[in-house]
Amino acid sequence: MPTIPIQHLKAHPAQMRTTYDLEALAALTLQVYERGLDPWQPILASPNPGLNRGDDGDDGDSGDGYHIVSGHRRQMAQLLAFALRDWAADHPETEITIEVVRTMLATLVESLGALDKVIAALLGKYGAEEIPFVLFEGSQKAEILTLQAANYGSEQPDMLGVAHSFRQAVEAGATPAEIARNSGQHVNFVRNHLALADIPPELAQRIAAGELPMSIATAVADLPEPQRSGLAIFILANSAAGAGQAGGLTARSIKECAATLKKWPGLQQPLLVKHQSQRNIARALVRLWGQVREAYPADAYAAAAMFIYRGLHDEPWGSQEKLALWFQALGGDTYFVDGRIHWPAIVAYLLPELSCRHCPIAQLPKQLLRGDLAQGQGGPLGMPCRVDSPDSPGSPGSPAGDISERCLHGLAPGDPFDVRVPWGWSRHPGVVQEGGDYRVKRYADLLTAWQAQAAQEQAEDQAEDQAEAEAGTAHLPEKPNDQTAANPNTPSPSHPTTPSRPLPDSTAAPVAKQRAQIADFMQRHTQLAANHPFATPCGRCRHRLERSPTKDESVPPCAWAGRLRNVSFKLLAATDPPASGNGHRPVPVCRQFAPNQPWPELIPAHPAPPGIPRDWLKAQLLQLVKEANRHGRERNAFEFLTGRPMGSSENYSDWFEQQLAAQGGELSDAQLFTLLVWAHAEWPRAQGQ
Repeated sequence: MPTIPIQHLKAHPAQMRTTYDLEALAALTLQVYERGLDPWQPILASPNPGLNRGDDGDDGDSGDGYHIVSGHRRQMAQLLAFALRDWAADHPETEITIEVVRTMLATLVESLGALDKVIAALLGKYGAEEIPFVLFEGSQKAEILTLQAANYGSEQPDMLGVAHSFRQAVEAGATPAEIARNSGQHVNFVRNHLALADIPPELAQRIAAGELPMSIATAVADLPEPQRSGLAIFILANSAAGAGQAGGLTARSIKECAATLKKWPGLQQPLLVKHQSQRNIARALVRLWGQVREAYPADAYAAAAMFIYRGLHDEPWGSQEKLALWFQALGGDTYFVDGRIHWPAIVAYLLPELSCRHCPIAQLPKQLLRGDLAQGQGGPLGMPCRVDSPDSPGSPGSPAGDISERCLHGLAPGDPFDVRVPWGWSRHPGVVQEGGDYRVKRYADLLTAWQAQAAQEQAEDQAEDQAEAEAGTAHLPEKPNDQTAANPNTPSPSHPTTPSRPLPDSTAAPVAKQRAQIADFMQRHTQLAANHPFATPCGRCRHRLERSPTKDESVPPCAWAGRLRNVSFKLLAATDPPASGNGHRPVPVCRQFAPNQPWPELIPAHPAPPGIPRDWLKAQLLQLVKEANRHGRERNAFEFLTGRPMGSSENYSDWFEQQLAAQGGELSDAQLFTLLVWAHAEWPRAQGQ
């Protein structure tokens, strides 16, 4: 049998073991020390001319190198046996036992820090020692398969070493089926380990350590980059060491997340939106997603994996909750500040195509109406062109400076013309109602509606001026007598009194009574159960204005107070338990309420939905609402979700159906079932039961 210097036998690149059992290696070292390498189990090696050439490039006695195909542990044991031989020569009085070998090996590893460093040091000392070997003859593929078959002995190789070796075999031309037959394993075992070699190392190490299930390796490896790295970051960020799964994640949920992430196209500009503001929000978020994906691709897809897992990846611009989470995840300290979305920065940096100079809304006459489009709000969230000055100051902290040159409601060149208008414009020419909003579809219609609103406000002002003039003529003030002037209890101009706002008496004008009712509700409703699902707080109503709807600043800031309309308010009996926080306070209900939030943010999820098909739920909902509206005399079902028209002649019996079609797809099954429960309560109420 030929021999070779032991230093010329090198570890094979496809070696399956990266860790070794020191106890087993100590036992093998003692065997080799006692009887040498067994001739019936020699070290098998294949030639590799690229190893151990001399500095001059000649193949002299320094010889060509060889890769060990079978016998990696035996080579290490032989090196340790050489060291044991010298130690025994220095300690002839000591009997060489397994305890001695274990102590020597442990001391060497502790001294040098790792087994591979011990072997490297021994090669430097005993590298010229010759040992027998057998030359392997065959292809590279056969060579690697033989190595793998030899490694599945009494000591199982480690998981990461197996993964690396299987990958080497595939690169040499072996199929997973061939590797499985050769190593005596199932083909799925091979595929899982091949996947382990393809995923990020940190995730592979956690799986190899048993902290995460092996089955997720294939799901992660099946993704292209950078989605693969992104999903790995998400899994590792939510993992619990030693739990056998990733925190609240399961192998099934990770596989479902990976499958969705693989086919998810990323955030893309939607073709259909509910209004122009939503188009601009989507435009900004899509642009931010593209910027983050280009700069930090793995982190971007880690965030996407988190949103997919939580079911928040689909059209995030349709929900305030989704929107806040997306801007928080992608925007860092720039677009999400102090726990809220920083709209000034979004408008300034992510919407450069918007400009007041080119927006059709800015072409309206500069005269500002009390019921104008901006409702008195400027800055990026309002309309800078529809407040006191076209160059209205922006919101505090605006990165664009003190002047807002664009807003979230603006139209960019090429955008379809679709502008929401206040509900008070509902009866003007060109205004249409869609899904609970009033809007115009052409600039000509917007101008016509604006002119009609201006004419209406002018007529209201003239009528109010005339009424004040008539009232002043009918009730001229009397000249105070001397006794009144001298009375110390009579209030003087220098000490004015501040009367409270009493409800007008029966002789007051109808519009004054209406405004007093509105003011009374706005003042008192916050002291009631305003957080109840059926409550209608002014802070969540789109009719709440920044200022009075008339030139009289004493008129409450509500769009319904602008002129005489039929208004109605109720108090519902409280049924909540004390733990709800509402106590026994009644629930305030304003029939004029129109929510400024989408349904998914208003309707709570039922704690135990029965799993009824959604189509059946929707059909039952529409039938119950139809019956409730047919029997009801004073109100329509679900007014607190749909609002009611400001014009008494407008038919709104189909508003619920329209808004269910528009927003029902965004409701969860549990929210839809809550709506059905509410509908069952609305139907008998409409019948007076």
